[in-house]
Amino acid sequence: MPRILISGYYGFNNAGDDVVLYGIISSLRREQPNISLSVLSNQPARTTSLFGIPAYNRWRLSTIVRQLKQCDLLVMGGGTLMQDVTSPRSVLYYLGIVSIAKMLGKPVVFYAQGFGPILKSFSRFMIKQVVNHVNVITVRDYESGEDFKACGVTKAPIYVTADPALMIQPADISSQRGQELLSRLFSDLQRPLVAFSVRNWKQEEQFKQVIAKAADFFASRGWNVLFLPMHYPSDLAPSHEIISFMKEPGAKLLEMPVPFHDIMSVLKHCDYVVGMRLHSLILAAVFQVPFTGISYDPKIDRFVERAGMPTAGHIQELKADSLLALLEERTGRLEEERQIIAERSRMLAREAMKSSELVLQALASRK
Repeated sequence: MPRILISGYYGFNNAGDDVVLYGIISSLRREQPNISLSVLSNQPARTTSLFGIPAYNRWRLSTIVRQLKQCDLLVMGGGTLMQDVTSPRSVLYYLGIVSIAKMLGKPVVFYAQGFGPILKSFSRFMIKQVVNHVNVITVRDYESGEDFKACGVTKAPIYVTADPALMIQPADISSQRGQELLSRLFSDLQRPLVAFSVRNWKQEEQFKQVIAKAADFFASRGWNVLFLPMHYPSDLAPSHEIISFMKEPGAKLLEMPVPFHDIMSVLKHCDYVVGMRLHSLILAAVFQVPFTGISYDPKIDRFVERAGMPTAGHIQELKADSLLALLEERTGRLEEERQIIAERSRMLAREAMKSSELVLQALASRK
């Protein structure tokens, strides 16, 4: 039985990265049901519990080497592994794993990667030196492919696909758990539901006042307003802060930690999403829920454009008047917006499947 080891930002209580892993696992097993999958994780026991595959300590070098020796192919992804804006160590960590795999003669596939920001010239140099030896690169948008090339990655073939989470089948996600969670927060579930997904970003603060006005916009029109943390607990503080700025009562925060399955179930009940977190928007697309993106990073703009939905702009230039006008326009034609996102979602899901097909081709060619 062929064995694939997956490496990425897993086991950090980030629902976005969890849904990426879920999408990778689901799509590979859809293509080849008997495949053996394992993953490197920050919390191996929890990851195994969530996904039902073996997980190993991502920080223990001896464990990493042993698992690489035993695997037939290494998958790097998804998400944005090639970035040094959070820490220069991130690029070195992932390139180190790739280097060990190549030294052991293992094929490596970059799976639906985003790219950047890369701030340091040393990171660019290392990307050029290591990633040119990767067997296949798939990227989740055209710009990420161009960014790899700009770093000097010219020898490895690059394919534009889409984020792995887009391969999640809505029918596989139960609505029951979401309904249970929402019934604890709202007395009337017949009202339309909007979910806000926010985060802190650097020293920016003004955008929180603007998002509070957007939440008031929905609340004043009779919507249930939910703040949905995608990264626990770091998203709690900005959510609380924005709610404190609101003038309308009744906004709720899903404050308790829940697994990514529950977050997906909640999003399945939404009628609209306003999101900073990329995977709040990607999951909205999966469930064919119209959305507006608020950008702090190019990855938001890139996905929103592919999904045919609007962005309110970057948080540094976010203006209440323009955001409210945008929301009034878009929520005034929800059925048309649903049709647009349904069509784009199906198209993006087909694109996303190409990554798994290329992984299995690389695996077969090794044999």
